Amino acid sequence: MSSTLEKIKYIPGPQFQWRMPSQIRSTLSKDEICEICESVKDKEIEQLKTENKKLKKFAEFLKTEIQSLELKTALSEKAIPLKKIVKEFTSTHEGKDAWQKAWNERDGEWKKLVATGKMSRIKYYRLLKGIDQVTLANKLGTAQPNISRIEKVGYNVPTNTLKQLTKIFDVKLEDLIGD
Repeated sequence: MSSTLEKIKYIPGPQFQWRMPSQIRSTLSKDEICEICESVKDKEIEQLKTENKKLKKFAEFLKTEIQSLELKTALSEKAIPLKKIVKEFTSTHEGKDAWQKAWNERDGEWKKLVATGKMSRIKYYRLLKGIDQVTLANKLGTAQPNISRIEKVGYNVPTNTLKQLTKIFDVKLEDLIGD
């Protein structure tokens, strides 16, 4: 019977097709043929499931390899300074207009946050000047966590720090502390 199994093949297609030599069809009953076909089909299904598992593992492996390559490429490529990108973007009239419009929208959002008490004036002016917390900390001669602290709404900023900030931001003391 095992030699009979080897001669029967299932061919996938729009309609199920079983290929078997005519001498097998003439010597076996329909029930025997169905039994053989079922066992062959089950065997092939198991092989396909095993192959599918292997392919899924391989696909996951490739996915992680691609991510690794993307990261290596990103780390090895020379970074383009943001100022250069902005300069190139704003080199045209349309670019300047789009940049100004976006900047005005962002400024409007920040002003609303300041007005509603969700953002401090110190943070507003830092963002307006395009300074990050580390750079501001260096200018003030302090650590970045201190900048984070003084930017919190309602924090009592020392007078000496406020005076330094007025020089850095080029604003009046009233602008930093409010009305």
